[in-house]
Amino acid sequence: MSLSVKNGSFLVDQKRLELTLSLAPGETKGIYGASGTGKSTLFHLLAGLNEKGFDGGTYTIDGQTMNQLSIRERSTSVSLLFQNPDMQFCMATPREELLFCLENQCIPQKDMPNKVAEALAFCEITHLADQPFTTLSGGEKQLAALACCLILKSRYLLLDEPFANLDSDTSQKVIRKLQQIQHKNALGILLIDHQIKETANWVDEWLLIEEEFRTINQAALRQLDQHLRKSLPLVNIKSTSNEKRLSFQNFRLPIRNHEIVFPDLAFDKGSLIGITGRSGSGKSSFLKAILQQQAYKGDIFLAGKPIKKYPSPFRSISWIMQNPQDQFLAATVAQELSQGSAPTESDKLLEKLRLQNKSAQSPFLLSQGQQRRLAVASLLQRPVDLLLVDEPTYGQDVTQAWQIMELLAAKATTGTLVLIVSHDVLLLQQFCSQIIDFNCYQKEVADAYTQSHSQVIRHFRTRLSGFFSK
Repeated sequence: MSLSVKNGSFLVDQKRLELTLSLAPGETKGIYGASGTGKSTLFHLLAGLNEKGFDGGTYTIDGQTMNQLSIRERSTSVSLLFQNPDMQFCMATPREELLFCLENQCIPQKDMPNKVAEALAFCEITHLADQPFTTLSGGEKQLAALACCLILKSRYLLLDEPFANLDSDTSQKVIRKLQQIQHKNALGILLIDHQIKETANWVDEWLLIEEEFRTINQAALRQLDQHLRKSLPLVNIKSTSNEKRLSFQNFRLPIRNHEIVFPDLAFDKGSLIGITGRSGSGKSSFLKAILQQQAYKGDIFLAGKPIKKYPSPFRSISWIMQNPQDQFLAATVAQELSQGSAPTESDKLLEKLRLQNKSAQSPFLLSQGQQRRLAVASLLQRPVDLLLVDEPTYGQDVTQAWQIMELLAAKATTGTLVLIVSHDVLLLQQFCSQIIDFNCYQKEVADAYTQSHSQVIRHFRTRLSGFFSK
């Protein structure tokens, strides 16, 4: 029994790749390669999301070809965790999404509550069960998406950048949980990852995509990764001014059952400031508070003026969102990039971002890594006092992540203050003059929204009955 591909071929940007792969139950393997080389495309093929399938070769799951399996059988054979968790969900809350997964498998309704509770508890997101997905952080969404994959009880699990939106501690916790369920259920796991340090003690064999696929062990991949990092250019970042650009007084940011409580802080014009902290600690909410899109207490000053008195903060601030698809406006990559820059500058950026052959393509048809690079580049040319950047390097290979940070550093040299939210602490340390760790400013408070046990049960029964009456 195994997930097996023999001489499976497929196209990526008019380039044909051929793959031979075998994944046994209980085995873990990884895929490593530059952004846009076809890793996510391969996962879509393995999950049966591409109707045509592989152009050539054979693909079998425990002896059966993918087209021999019904939709229901496919879900119990292979589950895919998308790189962008927003693409995973059909319903409004984690609980409803998990119920939807079980309904598609025709699980008896009486068995659903316990299965949902087990999946939520396993991923430690029980407290998020009835929170709308729109209120969750990227890391929390990723954990909810993982719960959906696990509740399907598939024999093989495909994880596309599973730790991209998670802090290191949460990543290690998730890995330990996956190892537990892998050992218990003989689950085969294939993952895509650029941050190989997180999986050093878990994944022994990797498939490396260069001109073609080749097998490489963990030690050799670590050496390759270290060589790439050492070949990157040195960073010399200096603030261009001592002029205070953004400051906070008596600032408090409520985040469910805790608050972020700052001492009075001030950031200089032309600086790069890193923001890190555990998943769900409030980093993205902090950026929204600056934009007056999130409630907070205290005062925020931009260029010495209370930000609440600005007619529109977006006139002085640009915001690069965590989900790049939320900010695209144009029909093509070239049009999206040209909104903030001259055509010649756009051409240079396209080449630097390895998107020069994508100029006529829709931004929504790019890979996740390519979308992230475009989202960053499209707002760099706009002259603003403050640039807010949410997870600019997730889904990027080492070289592209470095280039994105170089572009942000160049933006800072024009006098723009750049705030960067990221879990990649090593990268922040290389580029940022200061790093704000939200773990150090978190204060637990009584949750004003906590419901009693009986209220939760009543709420669940109401939503469950309504769900099946639709």
